[in-house]
Amino acid sequence: MNRKLLIFGLILVIVVVWWQPLNLGRTEVTIPDNANAREIAVFLAEHEIVRNVDEFLLLLKVSGQERELKAGIYELYKYKNPLYLINQLRSGGRSEVIVTIPEGSTIYETGQVLAAHGLVDYVRFVELCSDDSLIHALGLDRGSLEGYLFPDTYSMSTMQNEESVIAMMVRNFQRRIPKYGLENDDSLHRAVIIASIVEREAKYEDERPIIARVFLNRMKSKRPLESCATIFYILKTAEHPVSKQKLTDQDLMVNSPYNTYLHLGLPPGPICSPGESSIMATVSPADVDYLYFVAKGDGRHHFSRTYREHALAKERYQ
Repeated sequence: MNRKLLIFGLILVIVVVWWQPLNLGRTEVTIPDNANAREIAVFLAEHEIVRNVDEFLLLLKVSGQERELKAGIYELYKYKNPLYLINQLRSGGRSEVIVTIPEGSTIYETGQVLAAHGLVDYVRFVELCSDDSLIHALGLDRGSLEGYLFPDTYSMSTMQNEESVIAMMVRNFQRRIPKYGLENDDSLHRAVIIASIVEREAKYEDERPIIARVFLNRMKSKRPLESCATIFYILKTAEHPVSKQKLTDQDLMVNSPYNTYLHLGLPPGPICSPGESSIMATVSPADVDYLYFVAKGDGRHHFSRTYREHALAKERYQ
């Protein structure tokens, strides 16, 4: 009788250890796309996650799960029982996607990039960027997140929802901005608006501080900013977006609070998400007295102090 109890006890211990082994730690592995069951089993054995490749494959076959294992990034326990492992691999891991949001992207352009990578639903993403409850939850008092989705290279997962993607980008902005010494919410918003215009106007780094100073000088002298970038923003975000390279006199008369040809001061919000160099240029602009600039056609600008000089430059370059 004692011998039978001993044998039963040993079998029980073996079953328990096989079913739920001691915690030997976890490791992160990436299951590649299009890998078959055997390739996955061998890969997991090499990473000390599967004890026996053939046993694992047999369980897959018996359970009919050979074709159910999903690619992705997993954090798995070492030498856990095969049934646990199969269940994890069927549920799907993180699918890491590296995506770059260019400086000067609007929320619409950002949404298009993210949607193209399968990370968001475009319509849902754009709607959430104006969702009051989400914006307030992120610690901002704005009508829109335009300007606050920091342009950067991100590692994202297809398992994330739109809210978490937006939160990741806004928190990146919030981590980077304190070093610029913008004391309060109003000064921050003002700087982001100006930096967003600088971002869309400037093509060269050395011109950003000069362009920033031109806009600050114009505001100080009570002149409209007259930024073509704000007009392009209006046209691109209208109900029926217009894509064009050159503006007409009619475009400059478009009815919008973002029209800096018609309205003094800053537009109500940013026109894109500026990069750090444009924010820095706005916080530390060049010490110049220019009031005008005109595009030369090669990405650079001619800067002028007087309207007469500006008119001559326009005639020359346009």
